[in-house]
This record gives sequence, C-alpha cells and structure tokens, in this order.
Amino acid sequence: MKFKRIIIIIIISNLLNINTTNIRNFIVRLATIIPLITPKIAIGATESEINKIAAEITVRIDGQNRSGSGVIVEKQGDTYYVLTNWHVVNKVGDYQVRTPDGKMHPVYYTLIKQVPNVDLAIVPFSSSQNYPIVETGDPTQLVPGTNVFVGGWPRSGSNIKQRIFLSTPGVVTGRQQPVAGYSLLYDNLVRAGMSGGPVLDTEGRLVAINGIVKLQENSDVIVSGGIEINTFWNWRQRVSLPIVSQVPQTIQTPVTPTETTNSVSTTTSTEENGTETAVNFTLAKAITDEISGIVNSIVALNAYIVMGSSNGMISVWDTQNGEIIATWKAHPESVNSVAVTPDEQFVISGSDDKTIKIWKLPKNKNITDISLVRTLTGHTDVVDGVAIAPNGQILASGSWDGTIKIWNLGSGELLQTLEGHSEIINAIAISPDGQFLASGSKDNQIKLWNLPTGQLVRTINTNSLSTLSVIFSPDSQILASSSSDGMINIWNLQTGKLIHSLKEHIDGVWSIIITPNGKTLISGSWDKTIKFWELSTGKLKGSLSGHNSYISSVAISPNGQTIVSGGWDRKINIWKVP
Repeated sequence: MKFKRIIIIIIISNLLNINTTNIRNFIVRLATIIPLITPKIAIGATESEINKIAAEITVRIDGQNRSGSGVIVEKQGDTYYVLTNWHVVNKVGDYQVRTPDGKMHPVYYTLIKQVPNVDLAIVPFSSSQNYPIVETGDPTQLVPGTNVFVGGWPRSGSNIKQRIFLSTPGVVTGRQQPVAGYSLLYDNLVRAGMSGGPVLDTEGRLVAINGIVKLQENSDVIVSGGIEINTFWNWRQRVSLPIVSQVPQTIQTPVTPTETTNSVSTTTSTEENGTETAVNFTLAKAITDEISGIVNSIVALNAYIVMGSSNGMISVWDTQNGEIIATWKAHPESVNSVAVTPDEQFVISGSDDKTIKIWKLPKNKNITDISLVRTLTGHTDVVDGVAIAPNGQILASGSWDGTIKIWNLGSGELLQTLEGHSEIINAIAISPDGQFLASGSKDNQIKLWNLPTGQLVRTINTNSLSTLSVIFSPDSQILASSSSDGMINIWNLQTGKLIHSLKEHIDGVWSIIITPNGKTLISGSWDKTIKFWELSTGKLKGSLSGHNSYISSVAISPNGQTIVSGGWDRKINIWKVP
C-alpha cells in the first residue's frame, strides 16, 4: 500500500484484507482524537509497581525477520500461551519466546493460532518453569484521561541483541470503530518492537494488546492503538488451544549429503517383530538451489521434476542427471503449490498473490520464452493448493479464504465455489477415479466432496491440529491426512472411519504421498525426516535422513523408482531405487 502522508503502518497486515478506505478512515479518526486530554487521576498501584508487573508478564518474541512482544495469558500443564499481534508472527519461520528470566523457548510455528479478522495471535510454548499469568481487567471502564501503561521490548537500531524491556505511562485519548480490532487509543510512547505487548490499567491488569501507527510525513507524532482484551476472550471461549508435545531430549542429527551424481546410501532400516525391513532408496543426487528459495511444492515425473518455491520461482529439472532445464519468475510472491496435467503439457501454480497460473511445461534447455497460457483470479487470499482431475479437464484450488474453486482447465471458466470450512484451507487432493475431492483445513476438519456435483459427502473431524496434507490411495478407497502435530491418519473413504493413526514424527508433517502400487505411504516432516509406512498395517518400515532443515514436500514418480524431497534448506534430494 502507498500513502502520501503516511510513513509506516505496523499494525495493519495485508493478510487481514482491510481496504485502503478503511485504513484512511482509521487514520483520520486517530488524528482527530490526539488533542491534549487532562489525565484522570486513579487510585491504584504505583507506577513502579505496575512496571514490575509488566516486566513479569511480558515476553519477547524473536524471529528471523520479525520481532515483537507478547503477554502470557494462559497455562495448561506445561504449555504457556502468549497473546501477541498476528503481524508479529504472520510470516512462516522459526520463532523463539524469551521469558522474563532470560530463557529462550522454541515455538512450533504450526501451533500458532490466528484470531480471525483481528490482528491477534496465540503463540504456545512449553516450559516446566513457573511464569506468572497476567490478570485481566475491564477495558469498558476506561474513559478519556484514564492512566494506562504499555510494556514491550523495543528494537534498538537493527541489532536485536540491544533490546531492553520498556514500560511507558500515558492516558486514554478515546475510542474509534474497530479496524483490525484496534479500538482503544492512547498517547503512550510506543516504539517498534513493542507490538503485541500489554496495555495495563492502574491495577496492573491487562486491558488491551498494543499496536503502533506513525502518522504524518516529517512528524514525530506517535499515535498508539490497542485491541481491547474482551475481543480475545470472546473468541477464546469458542475454541480450544493446542498443547505443546514434549520433544524427546535426544534427536538424531540428520546426515547432510554433499552434491553428487554418485549413489550415496542413506538407507535406514527398522526392526519390526524381529524382521528387518529396509527402505530400498538411496540418495542419487543432492542439489542446493540458493536462487529458488525454500522448496514449497514438488511434482516428480518419470523424466522431469517440477518445483515451486518461496520466492515465486518455478524450476524444471532433469530427473536422470539432476540438471536444470528451466527456471522462471512465475509469481511476485511465494509459489505454494504446483501440479502437472496428465499429458505433461502444462504446469499449474498457486501463489500467495491469490492467483493461479497455467504455464506450458518447458522440456528442453533450448526454450528461451516461457509461455504463460492463462491467469485465474477469484480467490481473496493465499492459494495454498492446486489439484488436477485425472481427465485433465478440471482444476481445483484451495485458499486461505476458506473456499475451494473448481475451474474448467481448458477455458479458465469458474465452474463452482465450495464453501464449508471455517478456517484457511491448507491442502486439497482429487481421487484417482475423479469422483471425489478432499480438503484439509486449519479448522481440524477434512471435507469430502463429490467432484462432479460439488456436493459435500462427508466431514471428518480429525481430532488433530491443522491438516497440512491429504492424499488418496491409487484405488480411491483410502484417504490419508497429516497434521501440524505430527499425526498421520488413515481413513476408510466409504465410511469416514479411522483405520490407523501413525505417531512417529515429532513435528508437523507437511507432505504425504502413496506409492503407485498402493502399499506404502511416505511422509516428509519438519522433524527433518522422511518416513515409510506400510499402508495396510500402519507399521513404520523405515526412515531417510538427508535434510538439515524442515522438509516441506515429497513426491514420487509414476513408475515408483524416484522420490524427490525438498524443504527449507533450499535443497532438492533425488532418491532412487538402486
């Protein structure tokens, strides 16, 4: 967004779908309420006592490209829940919570839960230490002139190590109609890095979550806005929060293979009922592709590998020798999903830019002009999944806007929109017989649709966290799903009944596939491993280690001879049957 008279708007995230008119109105309303207001004297805790409370309940949130503050609002067992701004953690990545005792606690990104339609998020972390939980106050009692205090961890320059805790006094200046949840206005001094910190009343009770807006070019005027805490608790009463599982203390460090065209064995075997079961794949080539960014999606063909990545690139590789055939900038934002038509003539891509694009698949290095066939628009948020029907005529797309759209692939016509999920859709798949479409969502549900009619056939409550991947068996009788808590579930497609639950991964499973013969399920996880499971029994057959960061995608060629994996280490591993 571009505004002539605005330098920074930190509290508004483009993921909230707030239009320009609303933001401008918000700024106008803020500017009209800034005039000096006489502080209202309230009897309560002293300023030093409130500063002490703020320091005890405010945490620092550190990320690779983001940082902010938060406040501990709840505890279940050893799981603590930090309330912060969604814009502090809305970029996927590694985050840590620094508690007031200086300890750093890792965050499983897949467990972060966004509060819908407002700039709030819950960040869970696990600790056996005892940390104080903030006491909640009543924001409806705040009137203009009431004293309030804002706590947080402001950034000092660009060096995050210089951050120190800050608590500042001020007064309420008024209220305005909520924009992204922000309704409470105050004149406290607030710096970048304090987003997500607490706004406390004169008793040291939490009344709002802080955000910051800087207005007026060549001006030092800071106007602060907060989301009143009742907004959060009204939502919290209707939802359950995830529990952070205890990660084993000793985790085997994966082998990091070097790039090679020679066969490098990383085969792992497990002993099942006294019988040694080996995974019959070895690492044929490891390719590091720094240009293309994080690997989000892979399609493995017998002759080609097609990859979509976080910086908007699509790359095509030769399966046999691992050489690059073509790479191009397909979208201005992340490519989250790629699919290839059954005749291997076209590549379909879905992106953070809310569009779907259809490309002619380049198959040799002599092609210099990458051909864009068509761009499909209609989704109002990130497109996270695309799937093609076996007849090659129907395309399905799943989006963070909570809808699935069915398209005529040849003409680009939108045929229908399927609605029913209450949260973002992470995964879709079409059955090999072309009769069913499955969708997995952050609402913990899988929905099964009749593809030709668009009618909802069944809703499966997974009792797991956010569903990240779904896949059908080759005979269209089995549906498998994976989730952000590391669980893999096997379902009977006809009855919707759970057949097996597979519980060996220790972090989210972002990608699952089933071998062409229908006997083995293969899973790729953020625990950096690829695991092989016997589909009929649910038994673990073996594991491969070859990535030194999160695995986000695995794929298998139609002939079953090649597996390709990719992830956050920007590496593509090509595994082959010797």
